[in-house]
Amino acid sequence: MRNRGRGLIVSSRMGLVVWMIASAGIAGAQGVAKAPAPWLVDGAVAFKTDGLAVDADGAPNSYLVDGNGLSYTCDGVEPIVNGVPVPPEKDPHSELCHKAWVDALASKDYSHVKIFGMETDAKNTPVVQSGGDPLPGTAYVAVTSMSVPGSAKTAQKHWVDATRIPYVVLSGRFAKEYGAGLGSLAVVYWPKNDKYAFGVYADSGGLGESSVKLHEDLGSTPVVKDKAGVMRATAGISGPVLTLVFPKIAVPAAADTDAWYESIQTAGKAALGDWGGLARLQACAKAADGPCATKPMAPNGK
Repeated sequence: MRNRGRGLIVSSRMGLVVWMIASAGIAGAQGVAKAPAPWLVDGAVAFKTDGLAVDADGAPNSYLVDGNGLSYTCDGVEPIVNGVPVPPEKDPHSELCHKAWVDALASKDYSHVKIFGMETDAKNTPVVQSGGDPLPGTAYVAVTSMSVPGSAKTAQKHWVDATRIPYVVLSGRFAKEYGAGLGSLAVVYWPKNDKYAFGVYADSGGLGESSVKLHEDLGSTPVVKDKAGVMRATAGISGPVLTLVFPKIAVPAAADTDAWYESIQTAGKAALGDWGGLARLQACAKAADGPCATKPMAPNGK
């Protein structure tokens, strides 16, 4: 998910464990601080962000046909101008996106929009939920990078529900360089509240973003009313947040959402316990060396 107005995080290429002090996840933030040297932290990839944004992708009510879903329509759409998609940083107020979307709805021609938050058909038309889906006729099929086995991609249950499964967002570059795959286990720690939550890597975008459910597991309230009274997944966490990714520990998707959630919790408790538990999370949130690190390591152990 790429939310309009949010800052970007640029990942380091220097090592297996990356600490990033950046502005991702907080609307309107601009600055990105230089990351210190990366460190190997016993099989985990660690990074720190200044805030944690909310991702509602995969939720049945993420993208409603009338635009009043948990996500704004332009969170999952980019306008195409002169054959080139216009990213959020070049359309910060979504004016181009809104116009392109309105034109597409009116003409039924979606060739001038890049749609990545919703499933599309062969003509790039967004797929509307149908019989058997939670919101037939009123919501688009919202997608995630990770899929759930046992159903067609045009079914909403084929995608990871952000309101029921805790997941984190990673960039493709980060995943490639540090060996993370969809389903890789993650632990997110919120120092301000001294709470942590477990999740899996299930969607792509900038670092410093996680699902509605993961926010709730941290004790946050990510869904709030906007100025128009619409419930939106926009209330991110401010302040430092530490994320650990365990590239070699995966929790595969399961059609039984409750069972999958429990599997994530079980795997997370075991991995965090072996790694050092809450005490080590607390130490790592304060510094990128000492009890947090062991030795420098290049990407993929090279």
